[in-house]
Amino acid sequence: MPPPTAPVREPTADSIVLPVPPALPDGPTLDHCLRNRRSSRSFLPDSLTLAETSRLLWAAQGYTGLGGLRTAPSAGAFYPVRSYLLAASVKGLAAGFYGFDTDAGSLRLLRKGERRKSLARAVAGQTCVEECAVALLLTGWYKRAAREFGDAAPRLAAMECGHIGQNFCLQATALGLGAIGLGRLDPEAVRLLLRLPEDEEPLYLLLAGRV
Repeated sequence: MPPPTAPVREPTADSIVLPVPPALPDGPTLDHCLRNRRSSRSFLPDSLTLAETSRLLWAAQGYTGLGGLRTAPSAGAFYPVRSYLLAASVKGLAAGFYGFDTDAGSLRLLRKGERRKSLARAVAGQTCVEECAVALLLTGWYKRAAREFGDAAPRLAAMECGHIGQNFCLQATALGLGAIGLGRLDPEAVRLLLRLPEDEEPLYLLLAGRV
């Protein structure tokens, strides 16, 4: 079975189109980012810009080529991992929970309001969640991938989360931000809090903020 080749979707009327991240010709080298990437469990209250947030999202799962190819690899290009942004402190973006459309490079508001404290309780009380400027939740939607890979679909999605998380953390390092990936979470508590679809499994939470 060939990999799916969905065309790039156009943003809908209620979506927020993110600024296209420009190249960073004078930015830190990949070697620098690899050497200096560290997990941050404490963040300053300073806000991120919308451009910085857009760059983090693009690094994680941005569109890069025909057929919906992205910055992070996926087995068979099925992309069973979906992304949601929890914006807490971003200039020009209302606090809330957003769906990230990787193909259109846009956000769609799903739930308004501050949710960091509630989310922290769903991830074993890790206080860094209460301090981050943004959080990116990755969920596994296995239906389509399972038809091709069977019982291996969840394992392959977990690998994909690792690729996405590394991209996110390296981009944060390049921007001079702190970041961390959290795998210790209560999937059902996260699903109920954010009202996620029943057929999606919360897998990984990525945080970023100023340090």
